[in-house]
Amino acid sequence: MFGADTFHTAMAEIVVGTMVLATVCAVGCASIRYIPVSGDKKESLMVTMDKASIAGATMALVFMPIAIMSGNFAAENTVGNALLYNKFVYSGLALGFWAAFVVGRIRMGPGLWEVRPLAMLQSSTAVMAFLMTTMASSIGGKLVRGESMFDILPIWFPSESAVVLPIWASAVLMVVGLAALFVVFRMAPSTERITLD
Repeated sequence: MFGADTFHTAMAEIVVGTMVLATVCAVGCASIRYIPVSGDKKESLMVTMDKASIAGATMALVFMPIAIMSGNFAAENTVGNALLYNKFVYSGLALGFWAAFVVGRIRMGPGLWEVRPLAMLQSSTAVMAFLMTTMASSIGGKLVRGESMFDILPIWFPSESAVVLPIWASAVLMVVGLAALFVVFRMAPSTERITLD
């Protein structure tokens, strides 16, 4: 039988791998018009990268909650650990960005890559989601091994301390977030799907 840390490592590798695929393909879709490839190959490449980006992001969304929970079980001395609190914050931000990426692509369709502002927004969302995922992974490295891949950088985001909100403030923020979701999905104007010509 294997332990929680081994299971967490496997889940984290799946999440990071699928997110790398999704991010690289999203940036590729946004910059496809600048790649010197013939028209037919460009369209085929665009369709392939679009499908790979949405598949990678969707798979990452499925496995990310499993990775988060297994990381919680694998970590030792979790009570009052600021690194663990910050890991949950960055993991939540990563989930939000990846969900925005998937929902935006599904609601607007594959043609969004043909509209430059939307393509830039979508690829920027993927890059930010990947950055948040990388931050959560780096904090996980600090928790488990005492080192991180960001240790080589001259700057480090503050993660050694955390502000813990009282339960009432967390509840208010959750209600505001749920209200915002309701407004976006129910009361906002419907989004037109953009199809490839």
